[in-house]
Amino acid sequence: MGTLNNALRCLFEHALGEIPSYDEVEPWRDACKEAFTAVVKSSGSMTWADLYAYFSKEVEGGVSAKSVDALFKSLDRAARGSVTLQEFTEVVMQRLSSLRAEKELEMRLAERVPRIHVVPGSNRLNCVVKTEVFKVQVVTRPMVRELGQVWAEMDADRDGRVSIADLRRYFTRTQPGLLPFLTSIFRAIEGKGRTGMVTFPHLLKALYPEASPADLRTLQAMSASRKSRIAAAAAEAAANDKLLAEIQGVFSVFDDDQRGELDEEEFISAMELTGHTKEEAEGMFKAIDEDGSGVARWGAFRKWYTNNYARFMEEAQRNMLEEAAEQG
Repeated sequence: MGTLNNALRCLFEHALGEIPSYDEVEPWRDACKEAFTAVVKSSGSMTWADLYAYFSKEVEGGVSAKSVDALFKSLDRAARGSVTLQEFTEVVMQRLSSLRAEKELEMRLAERVPRIHVVPGSNRLNCVVKTEVFKVQVVTRPMVRELGQVWAEMDADRDGRVSIADLRRYFTRTQPGLLPFLTSIFRAIEGKGRTGMVTFPHLLKALYPEASPADLRTLQAMSASRKSRIAAAAAEAAANDKLLAEIQGVFSVFDDDQRGELDEEEFISAMELTGHTKEEAEGMFKAIDEDGSGVARWGAFRKWYTNNYARFMEEAQRNMLEEAAEQG
C-alpha cells in the first residue's frame, strides 16, 4: 500500500499543488483530469515512459523506478502498456479509501511523535555542579530534525547509508577543519560492525550511546519529515496487515469446528507456526483470555493485535535480552 499510494499522492501534489479532501468525490474527478493532462503532453494515453519522465522532471531528486512500476502496473490493468484518462480516473477513485486511511494514520502518528524526549546520558549540568545526578539529556524535535537534514545532505543517493567518501564530501563542503579527523569520526559512528557504511541509527547511537533501542526509534521518528513519517507508518501498517492475515489463515486451520476460537494448546501451536516462540504465544494467550474462559476468540485476538501487539513484542524482546544478560 505504501509505495503505490506515496507515488500516487506525489503525482497529484506536484500536478495540482494542493490535493482535494479525500472525502470529496467530484473534485477528485476533476483532479484526475488535471493530473493526467500534466503527465500526458501529446497523445491521449499515458505510458510508463510518460510517468517516469514527469517524475524525473518535476520531483526534486526524482522517484525510484520501483515506485513508478508499482503505480503504472496498478493503472494499466489491461496490461496494454498505456492508460486512458478513464482508466486512470477509475483506479484513482477506487484508491480514495486507502488514501483516506493513510491520512488518518498520519494524524495518529503525528500525535504519537513527541516534541521532546529524554534519554540517558551525560548532561552539561553534571559538569557545572560536579555531580552525576543529572544523567539525562533532553532532546527536542528541532534538534533531531536538524540532524536528519544533515544526514540527508550526506546521504546524496538516498539509499539510507553513508560511506566515508560521502562524509568526506560533506566535510569538504561544510567543515573542512574536521577532515584530519575524518577516519576516527567515521569509525566512532560505525561502531563494531565495520561494514564501511553507516546508517542514521548508527549516528544517533554514536551521539546518544546510552539510549535504548526504543529511545533510538523515538528519536528517529522525531527527526523524520512529515512525509517520511507517513511513508514509514504506511509500510509498518502494511507489514502488520500481512502478518495479521497470515495469522488468521493459520488460526482458521486450527479452528476445526469453525467456531472462531482456539484453546490454549491450539493457540500456542498456531502462533509457533507464524514465527513466535512458545513463551510469546503463552503471553499473548494470557493477555487475550481476560475472562479466564480458556479460549482465544478471533475477534478478541484481532482487537488485541491492533492495539497491543507491537508493544507486547517489544517488551518480550527486551525481557529476553535482560534474561540473557543476567545469565551471561
